[in-house]
Amino acid sequence: MQNHVITSRGVIPLSRGGSASDLEPAYAQLTPEAYRHAVTKFKQALTTPERPTGEPVFLYDRTPGELENFRSSDSFILPHHLNQKGWDTLHISGSASIASLEQVQRLHPTPESPVVVLDVREESHAIVGGYPCTWRLGNNWANVGKSRNAVIADEQSRIAALKQQPAVEIIHRKDAKHGLENPRKVVLKNPDISSEEDLVKSTGAGYLRLMVTDHMGPRSEDIDLFLAMERALPEHGRVHIHCGVGQGRTGIFIAMHDMLKNAHRVSFHDLIERQLAFNPGRALDFNKDVTHEGRANLRNDRLEFISLFYEYAKQTPKERPAHGQNGSLTRTPPLNNAD
Repeated sequence: MQNHVITSRGVIPLSRGGSASDLEPAYAQLTPEAYRHAVTKFKQALTTPERPTGEPVFLYDRTPGELENFRSSDSFILPHHLNQKGWDTLHISGSASIASLEQVQRLHPTPESPVVVLDVREESHAIVGGYPCTWRLGNNWANVGKSRNAVIADEQSRIAALKQQPAVEIIHRKDAKHGLENPRKVVLKNPDISSEEDLVKSTGAGYLRLMVTDHMGPRSEDIDLFLAMERALPEHGRVHIHCGVGQGRTGIFIAMHDMLKNAHRVSFHDLIERQLAFNPGRALDFNKDVTHEGRANLRNDRLEFISLFYEYAKQTPKERPAHGQNGSLTRTPPLNNAD
């Protein structure tokens, strides 16, 4: 089988039969031609994968209290060899899905230091008896292709139906994923059931939901909502980002936050290097080979997007927003470097 390395512009065969780990990081540097192509591409609606058939299965993501991939830039010490510029004012954190008041309270939201919880999960989810639960189909694509309003309506309807049940049975996500004959199950009698939005807002923190498909980059409407949130964030405000596991989509949006604040003074290479050190998983690893998973094109699109977003952030940093507007990557793309 031919070896490959993933870059932001495609799947490139490796010469001499090496492995991705043998190479220097293949961080994307968009040429003017590639930049124009990317701008045109991401102004369009990208093709979404086909939604799996069948009724979504209600699964719990993890047992309450288990490791949640929590990290905060305020307490994380970057290795000394990485670029430190702007890190001390990043004020960003990330984790797996939110399931308890304690998770939000540890962020210490106050009027003086407000916190916005950015939930980037497209899939419908709920909190049941302290368990973070999700309605899932293959690849976590139960809601793929649905509009924002359709996703919210689906989630609200499912939560309302749960509240009518005297007992709720939930199955462990990993056991279901691996098709175990006797998966771990939990039956909860008359559990407390809430949406994440209700739980987060009860602590005094802000909440914003983006509908980002798992394994893919964000849609244009979600990019615009993210930019509006960032521009409105006060100087001492903090952002907490999460997806399901707290790796892929979470890492992408944490990097986008860093780019908005620091792309004008930190190179793309240096920024990706420090984000790889900060974030678990390999969502930002341009050398990760995912051809065997059948999602190489989706991954390449996401990495191409993050390269384009860096160029946008470099010209429109958070500290210097355009007067009177939030800015938009997809509606008014910067073309200064595409001449």
